[in-house]
Amino acid sequence: MGTAASVAIIAVLAGRPAIMEADLVDYQASQACYGEGALTSREAAFMRLLEAALAEPAMTKAGASPIVEADLKKDAERIDKETRAPEILACVKAHFGGDAARYRRVFVRTHLAEARLRDFLIHDAAVQGPVRLKAHKTAAQARTGSTLAAAASAFGLTYTSATYSTEPSINAQAADRGEFQASFIQDVLTGMATGQLTAEPVEGAYDLKVIRLLSVAGPRWTFESASIRKRSQEEWFASLPKMRLEVRDRAIFSWLSGIRGNPRLAAVDLTP
Repeated sequence: MGTAASVAIIAVLAGRPAIMEADLVDYQASQACYGEGALTSREAAFMRLLEAALAEPAMTKAGASPIVEADLKKDAERIDKETRAPEILACVKAHFGGDAARYRRVFVRTHLAEARLRDFLIHDAAVQGPVRLKAHKTAAQARTGSTLAAAASAFGLTYTSATYSTEPSINAQAADRGEFQASFIQDVLTGMATGQLTAEPVEGAYDLKVIRLLSVAGPRWTFESASIRKRSQEEWFASLPKMRLEVRDRAIFSWLSGIRGNPRLAAVDLTP
C-alpha cells in the first residue's frame, strides 16, 4: 500500500481522478532512464501524463474504441519485440520492480494513447470529413471540364505543378528527394494516362491531393495538383466541448495556468 502522499490525487479530469502523485514519480523515474537531456521534471511528467489523459476521452467521445487492459498488454509485448534500446527498457522496467500493471498504466499507456491519437487524427472520417469533401468536390469539378487550378481556387485548395524524375540523383544532399520522387511516380502516377485525374484524392499523413498527369518525357513526369491540409490537432481539440480539469497541486496549477500554445489545453476548463 502506498503512503498518503503517493496516493494523493494531483488532477481530476471530467470528475475522475486522472493523475496521482505516484504517477508523477513513476514517469519521472522512467524518463531518467533515457539519460542526459531527458525531461524529468515534475512539470514535464505531469504534462506528458495529462496529454495522454486528455487524448483518451476526446477520442472515445468521438467514437473511437477506449484503451482497455488487453490493448496495454498487447502494446507492451510490441514494445518488447520492437525496442531498439533494450538497456533503456530494462531500466524502465526495473523501476517498476515487476509491477507489470503499474508499468503498463503509467509507461505503456502514454505511448499507446499518443500513437492512437496520431492515427485517429489522420484517418477519422468525422475529423477529416470536411477536408475530404472539399478534395472530392475539387476533383468532380475538374472532371467536368474546369481546369484543376480553377477548381482548386473554388474550394480553397492550393494549386501547384511539378516535374518528378525516376533518374537517381547524383547529389548526395538530394538523394532522399530523388527517392521520394521515384516512389511517388511508382505509387501514384504509373498507369495513369496523360490528362487523367487520380481516381481518388491521394491521402498523405498531413494533406490530400487531387492530381492530374500532364506529360511523360522519358524519366520525367510532369503533373499538377490541388492540395488541402488536413485538419490539425490544434483545430480539432479547440472544437471540442470543454472538459473540466481540476489541478489540486498549487505549484503545478500555477505553472499550467501560464502555458500558452499547447493544443490539448484548448479542450479544458482549468480550475484549482
